[in-house]
Amino acid sequence: MYTSSTELLVITSRSARSQDLNARLNVEGLKTAVSRAIGIRCIGLKIKAEGGFNRVYFAQFYGGAEYVVRVAFDRSEYRGMHKMESEVATIAWLVQNTDIPVPTILYHSPTDKNEAHAPFMIMEKVRDMTLDKRWQTMSLAEKHVAVKSIAKIIVSLAQTHFDRIGSIYPSSSTGSGVVIGPMLPTSLAWFYTPDVSLDSGPWNTERDYFSGCIAREHAWAVSHHFELEEKWQNENIAALGWESILSGYLAVYDRLTQLVSHLPGLDPRLPHPFGPFVLVHPDLNSRNVMISAEDPSQLTILDWECSRTAPLWALTTVPEFLSEGEDVVDPSCPELRQVFHAACELYFPHPALWRSLRDRADLMVALEKACQSVCRLISPATIVYFLDQVLTKCQGY
Repeated sequence: MYTSSTELLVITSRSARSQDLNARLNVEGLKTAVSRAIGIRCIGLKIKAEGGFNRVYFAQFYGGAEYVVRVAFDRSEYRGMHKMESEVATIAWLVQNTDIPVPTILYHSPTDKNEAHAPFMIMEKVRDMTLDKRWQTMSLAEKHVAVKSIAKIIVSLAQTHFDRIGSIYPSSSTGSGVVIGPMLPTSLAWFYTPDVSLDSGPWNTERDYFSGCIAREHAWAVSHHFELEEKWQNENIAALGWESILSGYLAVYDRLTQLVSHLPGLDPRLPHPFGPFVLVHPDLNSRNVMISAEDPSQLTILDWECSRTAPLWALTTVPEFLSEGEDVVDPSCPELRQVFHAACELYFPHPALWRSLRDRADLMVALEKACQSVCRLISPATIVYFLDQVLTKCQGY
């Protein structure tokens, strides 16, 4: 399997972060902390999984109880504390305002000022299985049921209402409720951007959001141009028509800025309560969906870390495990995509609006990908390809 330079850098960074956690994590201290939080003595911790941001343990307690303990790699204020506080606030908001099944968070410690020397949270253990482990053994009829249930969850998110684009945080002024603050990273690539002071929102309009993402990358490229030139010194930029690495990237960002400034149809007025912005799950893949062994309609959605508010079109795309790239693995994906789109239109109160936003989503997703391209990780040839994709889609818009 081919591994891109971006994926390789992320994997390498993830490994380094895992090793850093091993060096400072006090496992016995973690057992002590979770014992105090639950009120029962923790007698064992078993590593269950490790992702880009966290390590997950199954915690066993005296008397047979089991809970999930998730330990964050990062302990910085921006990437550690704020990320965890945002997820806790997002899940609490979902519980209070929707019927979307989510995990129960019992306790969280968002800093490393604890016995474990790392941020962690404790969640109830969901007894079901993740969808990726069940998918290949499910019948087509069961897959239909599961996909329709996911569509219902998407439509529930489509009926949320926020006034700005960003991430959810607990309100510090009132002590209750939530506010929309800076957007947390929506991808591992963006997450490794070191300059957290650059524009991360929140933004009042869709156009401001795209412009802010472009401005962030433009500013980073200018202030780190020596690093950028060294990173891509072996690239054949002449074939791209570039005179230099920096001037090439800046030309792409300038072109994107022009597109965002003049592209018609941004910031449409949506009928209340659908807009202007809705809550979007950051990574709705099959590993983040728990499914009941007895009833494929019973789902729980995991991992709301780095959720964001976004325009409604962001919800009209299919989940990752139903994308065209999965057709080789599962030949039923084309049929299931049709089931998903039909179910969304059926459940959403304004089917015509959903269809029109779904038509816009193809262009908007391509534009978002180009605007969020991290120049430290996205090669000159790739960012030119992203721009070409946007220009091609604009022709039919």
